Amino acid sequence: MQPTQKKTKPRATVQAVRKPALTGRAVSMLAARRGLKVLAYLLMYALLYFFLGQLLVMDAAWLRAIMNLAALAGLFYLMFHEGSKTGEGDAAFAEIAMSRAQAGKPASGQDLDRCYHPGKGFFTAIVGVLPLLLLSVAYALTAVKEHVGLGALPSWLGAYESRADVSLALSYYHESVAMTAAGVLRLVVRLLVFPYVNLLGAGGADALLRVDRLSPLLVLIAPAFYAAGYLRGPQLRAQIHSGIQAGRRKAERRRAKQRGGAGKPPRQLV
Repeated sequence: MQPTQKKTKPRATVQAVRKPALTGRAVSMLAARRGLKVLAYLLMYALLYFFLGQLLVMDAAWLRAIMNLAALAGLFYLMFHEGSKTGEGDAAFAEIAMSRAQAGKPASGQDLDRCYHPGKGFFTAIVGVLPLLLLSVAYALTAVKEHVGLGALPSWLGAYESRADVSLALSYYHESVAMTAAGVLRLVVRLLVFPYVNLLGAGGADALLRVDRLSPLLVLIAPAFYAAGYLRGPQLRAQIHSGIQAGRRKAERRRAKQRGGAGKPPRQLV
């Protein structure tokens, strides 16, 4: 006789509950002001690279890859989370605006600016990254292959610098290199794409030149995660409605069980 197996009920799939929502505007001053937050995040990470960038430079290739990929993953997650939160908030307001419109109160221009639109996340991301994109394009068009400079002067040669013939030959080592506008631009762009420089530019001057030429595309990757996260706004809003509906159903079943138990006569003790 085979033991009976307890049958488990299949879990009911929770369907997403979507409510009617008003479609807003993709281009607005509100969306442009939000781009300042995207710009602030990018500059904040560039500043962190300036102070902590040495921690991402490792001799071991596998350790360098892990550290720089972790830095990029942190920035991507921050952008994606910020876009998702903003998209969910706009989707919630779009539902409120639709309910007001159905009640006979038309939506104002400010209401349309706050409502969800699939293209709003892309517009916000482009506005935020635009100043950095222009800098990257300017640098990419003027980037040239870097050449190795002079090494450090050996200390034992210092005793011979008093001789006129020797000091003239060594004078080039003491010349200071002035910081030019191209040098400042290189520093800014390299900080913006610092993890990519460590990952893709480890092959030498030729690899660094390729990273410099690709810097406009590399700068766009992180803001693209903001736009992708914003697109999840309606889905996140539907999940919230589904959770609320599932909670109400559980509460109704609990109350029904309590009412059913209260109607039964008490059991007699033998």
